[in-house]
Amino acid sequence: MTDLLLKPSVEDRLPSAFPGACRNLTVAPHWLDDGRFWYCRDGEAGPEYVLVEAATGRKAAAFDPVALRAALRDDEAFAALEITAADGQGVGLAHGRRRWRWHSAEGRLEDLPGRPHADDESLSPDGQWVLFRRDGDLWLRPAAGGAERRLTATAEPHFEWAKSPDQSLETILIARRGLRLPPIALWSPDSRRIFTYQLDERAVRRVPIVQNVPEDGGFAPRLYEMRNAFTGDEHLPMAHQTVIEIASGRIIPCGPTHVTETSGLEKREAWWSADSRRVFWLDHDRFERAVTLVETDAATGTARRVIAEEAETFVDVNMAYGAMPNIRVLDRSEELVWFSQRDGFAHLYLCDLATGAVKAQITTGDWPVVELLGVDEAARQAVFLAGSGETSADPYQRRVCVAALDGGGMRVLTPGAGDHAPVLRDLGWAEILETNGANGPLPSGLSPGGGHVVVTTADAGGPGRSWLCRVADGARVADLEQGSCALPLVWPERVELLAADGRTRLFGMLWKPRDFDPARTYPLLDMVYPGPQCIQSPRTALPHDEVTKIAWAQAAAEMGMAVLMMDGRGTPYRSRAFHELCHGNLADPGFLSDHVAAFPQLAATRPWLDLSRIGIMGHSAGGHAAARGVLAWPEVYKVAVSTAGSHEPRSYNRCWPEKWQGELIRHPDGSTSYDSAANAPLAGRLQGHLLLGHGDMDENVLPSTTLQLAKALERAGKSFDLLLTANDDHASFKRNPWVMRRILSWLADRMGCR
Repeated sequence: MTDLLLKPSVEDRLPSAFPGACRNLTVAPHWLDDGRFWYCRDGEAGPEYVLVEAATGRKAAAFDPVALRAALRDDEAFAALEITAADGQGVGLAHGRRRWRWHSAEGRLEDLPGRPHADDESLSPDGQWVLFRRDGDLWLRPAAGGAERRLTATAEPHFEWAKSPDQSLETILIARRGLRLPPIALWSPDSRRIFTYQLDERAVRRVPIVQNVPEDGGFAPRLYEMRNAFTGDEHLPMAHQTVIEIASGRIIPCGPTHVTETSGLEKREAWWSADSRRVFWLDHDRFERAVTLVETDAATGTARRVIAEEAETFVDVNMAYGAMPNIRVLDRSEELVWFSQRDGFAHLYLCDLATGAVKAQITTGDWPVVELLGVDEAARQAVFLAGSGETSADPYQRRVCVAALDGGGMRVLTPGAGDHAPVLRDLGWAEILETNGANGPLPSGLSPGGGHVVVTTADAGGPGRSWLCRVADGARVADLEQGSCALPLVWPERVELLAADGRTRLFGMLWKPRDFDPARTYPLLDMVYPGPQCIQSPRTALPHDEVTKIAWAQAAAEMGMAVLMMDGRGTPYRSRAFHELCHGNLADPGFLSDHVAAFPQLAATRPWLDLSRIGIMGHSAGGHAAARGVLAWPEVYKVAVSTAGSHEPRSYNRCWPEKWQGELIRHPDGSTSYDSAANAPLAGRLQGHLLLGHGDMDENVLPSTTLQLAKALERAGKSFDLLLTANDDHASFKRNPWVMRRILSWLADRMGCR
């Protein structure tokens, strides 16, 4: 392998350095009670804070960060503080339990009463009680001080209260960092009850992870263990849900339910009624083929099925896997906004909460509802993100829309070209638990009253611009920020292709090599992630939430490669039938056959593409697909980089493969319905160059999956390269700058870019 030092222009584009060159790619507004909001922008000399009056769009500096930094007399202290509020008169500041207010006009820092609870505790909405875990049980204490009180006394090892499942994909990472999570419990609005569970993981498979290089510098490897159910396992983690009354300590059982990577409470699939008398929660079957909304009486535990959705393949509550469900319980009017793909596309329905009967179809058309942003019950309307439609120029381009709950009226607020979306945050449980706003309002693209939305609009030709939109008429109230990148970038082109069936439209992004010369020929790198729970191709050239992915493309282009990101059939955000093609098809992940069919189409109008030098690269499910590409299509893919690949779906957290591949069926001859999806049986087909990579502390995709494929290649007498790093987990491996350099150098050699 050649020297790992890359030219400076490539170093600038490494995912570890690239984000620092990008500014103001989106705006994350923090809304105040008076209709204003503030946000942080990337200024020339550092962060700046802007206060906006939503009604008029008038902007002003929220405060002077230089003056505040000077008052603190410590740049590090300023960087460590969290801004919780900025209203033009002062600034709320937080660090741990400490709280301050900076009075701008007086230049005075006021020490405020501290937060009564720690990060691993939960404060009741009325601020009176603090809930916490001790030795697996739940405890309570008055926020103002006083004696602690034990709420539960039945915990035992692997049968704990209000615990996140071990198979959350971050259990060992959290333990290594010495972090403690708050109890997974949902307070009732009146603070008299909590909805929680006791998690039974006692019979679940024990999975060891060996840390070869302990952080304490010791020489002996350290053993970690987690409980993780594999595909087809009999014993799964189960949440035994309960309501606990705070005053009496009475525990009311509400029935067991499956948990996936996280519990239903962590996925925000549980709601209290406004009067605190009922709990609503979603119950999923093991294979995600049925989802049911259950209503539970908080005083008795009596349960009632409100509405259910079933399918032969899978059911989604949001097409983005694990995202907040596109469901809202409107119990004040005894109604429900329900998300369903029953007519072939993802749409919203208004249902009767008492009977589950559909009262109106809120949205309809050959496009999907991507995200339910909010429901304005007073105005009887929903604000949401929608796809552009199957007959549009690009069905993945999103639009902000508003529709009447009672049906019969929908408006597109952002009808122009390009992708239009507000900030969408996948909030962690610790953030969700801030029910009393102790750390200030969380960013939200839509204002609390639903009257305004901050939108970022962008396309393939450059960074996006953010602006303030009025929901009533779609008017542009104010321009806020223009995104930028300090580096000279290769801007991709949006490409439309045909699938292997010769008729289905597919879409992607293509980057030309840096310093492109049409008289030369260039290799093509296919950067893949097959879903089926997400798309790979970015909707815009520089999306704020996919900067790392774009950095890889820019670095490869700088090395002299053309780069393709595309989505084959079987991925979301199109029709139900389009997505369902993935089910039972992990052997052709993301329809790699569509990629193979696309290459000649690209070359037909781009003779500078050298189809004898096609490489493929992916991580996680993309790692599985990258290895599958070079093994199953050796005549097409000559080079492959497969990192953290899930090469054997039977040894993975059962939640993901069982939803997409279905039930593990064992046949009389010893084979199974999952055999075709494993990569090791194809080891003898390797002809090209293959680099396998993994971090030894990966608890998401276990390192054993890569080593098992490596052993199969060894047995087949095949030559390949193996890259293992110590103490890297699933995410940190692909962020490791040394790994990035190693991969890019390896690719440049094998694809003839030197």
